[in-house]
Amino acid sequence: MALKAQIVANWVYIGPREEGLRVMAPVLALNPPVSNIQVVPWNKLVSTAAGGADALICPKNVSHNTWWANLRRLPSSTFQASFDELNNFYKQYPEARGTTINAETFPNQAMADVPDDDSAYPWRDALGHIQIGVITESGNAAGDPTAQAGNSLARRLRDRWAATSGYPELSVYVNYARGDEKLRQRYGSRKLPRLAALKKKWDPRNVFAYSNVLPMEYRG
Repeated sequence: MALKAQIVANWVYIGPREEGLRVMAPVLALNPPVSNIQVVPWNKLVSTAAGGADALICPKNVSHNTWWANLRRLPSSTFQASFDELNNFYKQYPEARGTTINAETFPNQAMADVPDDDSAYPWRDALGHIQIGVITESGNAAGDPTAQAGNSLARRLRDRWAATSGYPELSVYVNYARGDEKLRQRYGSRKLPRLAALKKKWDPRNVFAYSNVLPMEYRG
């Protein structure tokens, strides 16, 4: 069992416990083998969610690499294919069984209500994000064959999710970008001309150049 992929679900309901239980009734009716229902204050939500998984996001002395994609669709066939491939990966590389696929979704009604031209954010119609987190026991990913195999897996999975995401190509929330995406895949091609003009006006010396750097001009 330890080398097989498993499904872990974390659901958050903001409101009274009784209302939350009514909303969650169809899920609880599936009789999950393990469940943990808690009522927590808002400032404890992140550290409590997913069994305290937030503390594992940046583990020490291991290699941890993440790959993300935006999703407008959540096709069951892609979930199944990804689950099967992760199972095979665990069998070949048991030392990398901390590797995960995380489907992250949030209510997006308020975000979708904001007109597209009102802000720089280009992915208001996204339903969520997929993350492939490759975790291996080596602290040196560049020299670790297992970490390299994990990154190959993650690239294939990200490509599969991008192809079925509902977007014409890979797109990613800029704070989740790993750096190999094209500018338009992070900022959106329709947003970049205006962003580049603002960059040229307000940051002509390119002070803000550490990560996800905007150009001074963009012509597509």
